[in-house]
Amino acid sequence: TSEVILKIEGLTRKGIFSNISFELHKGEVLGIGGLVGSGRTELLRCIYGADQYDSGQILFKEKKHSSSIIKNIRAGFGMIPEDRRNQGFIPLLNINRNIALTNYDYLCGSYGIVKKKHELAMCHKAIKKLDIRPNNPDLYVGNLSGGNQQKVVVGKWLMRNLQVLLIDEPTAGIDVGVKEEIYNLIENLATKGVSVIIVSSDLKELIRISHRIIVLRHGRIFKEFNQGTVSQEDVLKAASGIRSGEAELID
Repeated sequence: TSEVILKIEGLTRKGIFSNISFELHKGEVLGIGGLVGSGRTELLRCIYGADQYDSGQILFKEKKHSSSIIKNIRAGFGMIPEDRRNQGFIPLLNINRNIALTNYDYLCGSYGIVKKKHELAMCHKAIKKLDIRPNNPDLYVGNLSGGNQQKVVVGKWLMRNLQVLLIDEPTAGIDVGVKEEIYNLIENLATKGVSVIIVSSDLKELIRISHRIIVLRHGRIFKEFNQGTVSQEDVLKAASGIRSGEAELID
């Protein structure tokens, strides 16, 4: 019932997904489920501006959403990709530089000059906020554990005025302890008014942190779960094309 932050209307990318429509509210965690190939990741990339769509529109705070990643980042969008090693961070840069990657517009002073002390201060803030271990800004991110790599990827967005965070497989390859930390972090962001869209193949995870779940099948919204108790079986049935009370698949 809160303010609508993002509105997707009839979004279509030929051969991937078609006629996708939904709303994302302020402080909401919206889960997107579905089998591999259902168009989940591609939908997130189009919202972020990494891929182009063919028709439909995206409205951000009732205004047309830009297709430029740079403009979207400045507007408060963040993206955590599924393949964090190749798309989420630069392995041969240290924690300090990886945190700063998306924040140089904040860090730049006069004439585009970045002061190292400001960059380092931002890094220490992120390390403390997310409990990144080891807490050494000079360590290469490629040498960290999967969980701490993910914390670095998340951390670079938390240093901005974040409005919408798009997350693809938030805890893939992460140990159980760090998973819970990531879940708590997402819940805290939502409490502070950040709107979150999560794509996850882990049904338990999807149910654990989502306020509402949309299930995609063959590039279309097959079912939405927005009230009552939802089980992993319910989501799996929807992803497989089985409606409640029916035993046959629906193509």
